[in-house]
Amino acid sequence: MKKPFFEKPARIFAHRGYSKEYPENTALAFEKAIALGADVIETDAHLTRDGHVVIVHDEELSHITDGKGNVGQLTLHEIKQLDAAYHFSLDGETYPYRGKGITIMTLEEMLDAFPEQRFNVDLKDNTIVLAEKFCDIVLSHKSEHRVLGASQHGKNLQYVRKRIPTMATSFGLWGVLGFYFLFRSGLLGLFKHFPGDALQIPEYIGPSHLANGALIRMAHERGIQVDVWTVNQERDMRRLLDVNVDGIVTDDVPLLQKVLQDYPLK
Repeated sequence: MKKPFFEKPARIFAHRGYSKEYPENTALAFEKAIALGADVIETDAHLTRDGHVVIVHDEELSHITDGKGNVGQLTLHEIKQLDAAYHFSLDGETYPYRGKGITIMTLEEMLDAFPEQRFNVDLKDNTIVLAEKFCDIVLSHKSEHRVLGASQHGKNLQYVRKRIPTMATSFGLWGVLGFYFLFRSGLLGLFKHFPGDALQIPEYIGPSHLANGALIRMAHERGIQVDVWTVNQERDMRRLLDVNVDGIVTDDVPLLQKVLQDYPLK
């Protein structure tokens, strides 16, 4: 059964918003990506020390903010004091959004600010508490139809699937590797049903070519969407679209939008 998340095609996944031109995982980057036609915003979630779900990729905050420390060591109040655009620069010399009041969002703030938008939320922490809080918030906002729960950690995904069966979920790390092993060994034909709805993969892991046409075809035969990350070159986008990848995660939303003009939906 196709999950509600996939009732409309999910082709353009804006990686942390329009992160090529704006500070990643901020409301500004999301607004710009949506205005450019992104189908899905790909983003990330961590849990604060006092149990709030915040939208940020790195656990350690000095990479993007004017503060330091891990998300899990800080309260939401402490995190809200940080400048989420502090280190963003297009030229390496100027910082156009520094001091503009751009802060790290909570999951609730994100869902409230963009009530019609679909999100692909990667649960970064390997803790069931994050999965519990995530589900609480999604259900309270009646957003299970527009959020895809993703994680490398299988126990997070197991919890989400049990708690919200109608929510779309990705394969975890071991799920991806298991699917690829079955494919390479010739045993995939013995398996028709998988708990995940979307294989979200790089094109290659080392010498292993995950996003190849035969694997994608067999995933589609099982009702599984295949999304590839993170793709920023036109030639790579075209190569993947030629083998019928469903979605592409990119920093360059306008480029993918242009390329997709040559790949109309069938």
